[in-house]
Amino acid sequence: MGAMRKRMIWNDIRGNRLMSVSTWFFMAVSAFLFALTAYLAVSLLGSVDALMEQAKTPDFLQMHNGELDKEKLQAFAGEQKAVREYQVLTFLNMENAMIELNGHSLSDSTQDNGICVQSGSFDYLLDMENHVIEASDGEIYVPVCYRQEYDLKEGGKAKIGEETFLIAGFLRDSQMNSMMSSSKRFLVSAADYERLKTMGSEEYLIEFLLDGNAGDFATAYTDAGLPANGPAVTKPLIRMMNALSDGLMILVILLVSIVLVLIAMLCIRFTLLTQLEADRREIGAMKAIGIGRKQIRNIYFIKYVMLSGLGALAGLVLALVTESRVSVHMQELYGAPEKKALQLLAALIGAILTEGVLLLSVRRSLKRTDRLSAVEALAGWQNRKKEHDKTGSPQYLIVALVIGLGVFLMIVPQNLLSTVASPQFVTYMGIGDSEIRIDIRQTDGIEEQTERLEGMFSGDERISRHVALRTVSCRVGLSDGSCESLYVEQGDHTIFPVTYAKGDAPEKEGELALSWLCAEEWGLSVGDTVEISVKDKVSMYRICGIYSDITNGGKTAKAAVIPADEELMWSVFYVSLADNVSREQWLSECPGTLADAGISAKAVDIQKYVENTYGQTIREVRMAAVVALIVAVLVMFVVVVLFTRLLVAKDRKDISLRKAIGFSSGKVRDIYLVRFVPVAVGGILAGLLAGNLLGEKLMGILLRTLGATGFRFLIDAGMVFALIPFLAAVTVFLAVSIGLCEIKNVRAYECL
Repeated sequence: MGAMRKRMIWNDIRGNRLMSVSTWFFMAVSAFLFALTAYLAVSLLGSVDALMEQAKTPDFLQMHNGELDKEKLQAFAGEQKAVREYQVLTFLNMENAMIELNGHSLSDSTQDNGICVQSGSFDYLLDMENHVIEASDGEIYVPVCYRQEYDLKEGGKAKIGEETFLIAGFLRDSQMNSMMSSSKRFLVSAADYERLKTMGSEEYLIEFLLDGNAGDFATAYTDAGLPANGPAVTKPLIRMMNALSDGLMILVILLVSIVLVLIAMLCIRFTLLTQLEADRREIGAMKAIGIGRKQIRNIYFIKYVMLSGLGALAGLVLALVTESRVSVHMQELYGAPEKKALQLLAALIGAILTEGVLLLSVRRSLKRTDRLSAVEALAGWQNRKKEHDKTGSPQYLIVALVIGLGVFLMIVPQNLLSTVASPQFVTYMGIGDSEIRIDIRQTDGIEEQTERLEGMFSGDERISRHVALRTVSCRVGLSDGSCESLYVEQGDHTIFPVTYAKGDAPEKEGELALSWLCAEEWGLSVGDTVEISVKDKVSMYRICGIYSDITNGGKTAKAAVIPADEELMWSVFYVSLADNVSREQWLSECPGTLADAGISAKAVDIQKYVENTYGQTIREVRMAAVVALIVAVLVMFVVVVLFTRLLVAKDRKDISLRKAIGFSSGKVRDIYLVRFVPVAVGGILAGLLAGNLLGEKLMGILLRTLGATGFRFLIDAGMVFALIPFLAAVTVFLAVSIGLCEIKNVRAYECL
């Protein structure tokens, strides 16, 4: 029986080459994408965690510019049981125009660049092998993110002011590796640092390694009145920023994988049911001679298990070959993951799970053989069933679904790309939707400088809209009696709003919008009330909105008014210029104007900020979108060609009859082309609808895992509503035309 079964399976594969190859193709591609997704996800998380562990990333970091009472800090650290280690590092903030890399000035950089020396206890800067760097005199180590951007090599030259340094290598900074971090550290020797001190403004990085909760510690730090003239950052936020840029590309590949598995399930089911329909007499004959239902199912199922095994193997090998090219940037930033076996295991599990899902679908489809009796099959009932299928045309529905999923697959990554590339994407990160952002922070007299700049902008006719938002540090009383520190940004938040996941911006006193990180941690939602205290003045606030924010530690809030006289932590101006004003010219004049007025501020073009901050992310998402488009076109083409060829084979006698009564091959071909018009149109419209509505919700759920909430697509209408439907229509037309070429090989006498 075993030998006979093997011969039957082999003969079936040889006799149905088209179905067998197409089934293997879908199984292999599905396994490839899921294995690649699993490999990259585990690799990214493993690399980030390994880098942070080797660098000993602090659990809590407070940046500070100004005088520092080290004795008070030391006493506080000694009193806190949660503090495992404590240190204060210095960071020399430089004017970007003073830094040149390989002849390229950083004057147009949106990053805060500066120099530092190697840490003594933790927060180490690592080389490309993730070893702690020791810089010699005359050497400088450059952040690795600048290596590709400025085409730098070891042995090149870097200038700080008039000083020239040898680029000895590149560093990985577990805190500031990501371009989403607004600062970058260059490493020099202690002697060089002392010599360069007069060229910049020194600020402090107050860092703690903790055994307890970073949120509780941040509250205790604020309550103690310790230095806090700058943002605070926690370890979870650092991990999120490191993972977000490459994580978006992995999310796109995951989405493509899920859609492709759905397409594969539909296509494999279609080919299997078509084969069962063709083999109905043989199945009936096997039942008539006493072969059991389970044995008949196994004859077909073993074939699919064989194809699945070959598909999983091919997909796994392709994933391992592709991974090294896709993860180049990831390994550049974070290094190769330590546990290679874990990535291989994840890829293997991804491939096996994918094939398991497909085989489960096959198993369920094979149960149809149980319902067929030997008498029905041998008596010719299948012919009546076939006629019913022709009139009902359920196969056309499968093709329409595949076309719809293909269009969905093209649209969603493209919409994500246009969203991330848009300047408005920063509104999902807690930054207002404006043309220009100006920060006044880490300087003396912030309130006076803010008022002076506000007066200057009010009298500038080139500015159409502007707003000043002032940030103060408050305490929040929670329902369980505990207190948390919170940065509250006060001002008119309706002029340049961020994107709200729930609710709206605060417009009057007593309303408070809360960042998603705070709302999640504290269990609060729109409509709840919290206690806000500033200098012992307590007020009740109703939460009116929730937004995502990765700035300033992610724990922020927005209010129209905070009724208390509290020293400003920093202030931010958002500016939009009049239509006839050149943004480039205004920004070029801005530093001189601010310096003449004695204002220490930094102006950033939001468009350039997006390019610098998300440039690598945009490139990776664009690559993933192109791959998704190619995969979608290829899959649609293969499926429609396969379906059309099977349809012609199924209708061969009908086509022969038409030719016998005088129809030409061209006329018969036109009949089938007309049938495909509503199928293609319906599939494309369904894909457009699902891609723009369901796809937005799906990407919102996935992005929420990385900390971005309230996600909305910013659609490129020309691409989504014109180019993609046109490409899908052309693909379907070409596939149908190629599939229908078989009609010319059908002879008129075959119907006899």
